[in-house]
Amino acid sequence: MITQEDLLKEISLEELTQLTDLNATGKLDETVMQDAIDDALAFIGSFIEIPEDPSPLLREIAVELTIDYLRRRNRLGDDDERLKRRAQLERYLLKMAAKQIPATPAQTPNPSGASFRHRGRKLDLKGWR
Repeated sequence: MITQEDLLKEISLEELTQLTDLNATGKLDETVMQDAIDDALAFIGSFIEIPEDPSPLLREIAVELTIDYLRRRNRLGDDDERLKRRAQLERYLLKMAAKQIPATPAQTPNPSGASFRHRGRKLDLKGWR
């Protein structure tokens, strides 16, 4: 669902290398990175079935969770701020599970292009100027 390129849109290659380099080789450890991605996807999978074509929001959640797992593994970052953001991501996932937020790219909800629909009633604008 997400790749190294997705992570590099959020953090630099240098930071990603530091977060994954548990053996101090100075190189990006793809195994550690993939483990963090798998952990993030498992967490997401506990809320929803992961779609083949995820929405941009779901991708962003996966990226943020992956980076969070890497930072937590390295004991980096403010725990209070991290926990607040994680709670916010969990709320998004709960809304996706309740079908309030789409987990896949949304179909055009109103093909007519209007901002909203009137359900079977015509809008009466008499008296409005």
